[in-house]
Amino acid sequence: PNLGPDYQNAFDAIFPDLAKKYDVVLYPFFLDGVAGQPGMQLEDGLHPSVEGVDQIVERILPTVEKVIAAVPGDS
Repeated sequence: PNLGPDYQNAFDAIFPDLAKKYDVVLYPFFLDGVAGQPGMQLEDGLHPSVEGVDQIVERILPTVEKVIAAVPGDS
């Protein structure tokens, strides 16, 4: 956002466009519910804590399960 709205709009479209082009599922932000949340990050402020990883897994798991279930063939 600090590079202006035109740049942000172009950047924000990159991954959704790629997901559409290659017909793959996009999970937009895997740190949703973790980034900026007290106790969810290590002291470096960048990496998730154990609790943060648990939150990431809890949130992303339904999407991952849907993707796996959609794979053709025997599992």
